[in-house]
Amino acid sequence: MDNLRRRIRLAAYILLTFSSLTALFHILGGFEKELKIDARNAIYSSIDDSSQGGDTQSYIDFNGKAVKLNCDIGTQGKWPFCEISIDLVGTMGGLDLSSFHSIGIDVDYYSLMDGERLRVYLRNFDPDYSSTDDPVSYKFNAIEFAPGLGDGMKVIPLKAFQVLSWWIADYQVPIENSGPQFDNIVQIEIATGSHVKPAHYSIKLNRLVFYGHWLSESALLRVNILLWVLAAIYFLVAERRRLADRVKQMGAQADYLKQANKQLYQQSLALEQLAFTDNLTGTQNRHAVDRWLREIVDFSQRNCHALSMVYIDIDYFKRINDSLGHHGGDEVLKEFGRVLNLRARKTDVVVRWGGEEFIIFCPATNLRGAREFAEMVREIVESYQWTNGLRITCSVGVAEHRPDEKIETFIQRADNALYRAKQQGRNRVEVV
Repeated sequence: MDNLRRRIRLAAYILLTFSSLTALFHILGGFEKELKIDARNAIYSSIDDSSQGGDTQSYIDFNGKAVKLNCDIGTQGKWPFCEISIDLVGTMGGLDLSSFHSIGIDVDYYSLMDGERLRVYLRNFDPDYSSTDDPVSYKFNAIEFAPGLGDGMKVIPLKAFQVLSWWIADYQVPIENSGPQFDNIVQIEIATGSHVKPAHYSIKLNRLVFYGHWLSESALLRVNILLWVLAAIYFLVAERRRLADRVKQMGAQADYLKQANKQLYQQSLALEQLAFTDNLTGTQNRHAVDRWLREIVDFSQRNCHALSMVYIDIDYFKRINDSLGHHGGDEVLKEFGRVLNLRARKTDVVVRWGGEEFIIFCPATNLRGAREFAEMVREIVESYQWTNGLRITCSVGVAEHRPDEKIETFIQRADNALYRAKQQGRNRVEVV
């Protein structure tokens, strides 16, 4: 159990450290990534309204670093425009910008009015609504902004882009496909604003960058939660296995104790079958139990079983002998032995220790249980209807075997308790 707790604490420290470090790493931009669009991965071209009947003229000027669109807006087009078209098909095969959060555009817009706006389109191809035969079917993810002149990089969140409503209406796009989509951008367009007039315009694209995360904040949170959940599941499974092993061990211990008790009972039965009995009382004699006593003491110590002794002496037995004679005294001893044998439990061993002294050895019985048993024996002796109407009582000493105690010391302590019972008036039980 302590080992499992140490492992849980260690895992918690490791996970907490990992979660804290990855969160800090994310805050400091450690998971940031950039994708630059330039001549190495894109094809630049100019598009204007000349393909739609207009007379706008435009051309691209590329100096190796920046792309400049020079555009002379004509007067004949219905919706005059010109734009820089950045074709990604054939170079990158379409961009998946799902893991990017912003676009950075450094562009200078030369126009008639200050603050005039540019349009930026991220064109997405999806077979559900797009066809290679119709480039206009590529989704228009659009935004308009005023780049100014010499104002440097502007960073715009991709979530600011909206799909053009006319495109949704013209192509009857279902509602589930009408939202912004950036998983397959095949073309980027930077076009003049909505209200241009016949004049000279130029769009100079200095830099175009997409910003994203190798691992987003939500993904990082999910990873950390998953690690904590997996750790919790692992330790729950480990604890379940530990409890199962513990139950198995307890079952094995119960089987062992059951077998040990059975062995103890068999030993007691074997002892009862020995021929070494006291001829007069029918109890065992002290010589018959010497070997058994050594074995039961050793067994009890090895298996942490209690072993107690009830040492009994008949009160004023000399008076009985004097009044009834030795033959009458023997009859009393014989009857006393029968009473003890009848009241003893199956695992108890009753021994005539000498004269009018008897010992009952009580395996698997602690001091409290032995005392209760001794009190029961004393009361039975006192209330028993003895032959010739005698009133007989007994004094009893009780002791429980102590760890590593010699058998002689064990017996002597019980004898001392018996002596104390006689000293304090007889017909009583004393415990040591």
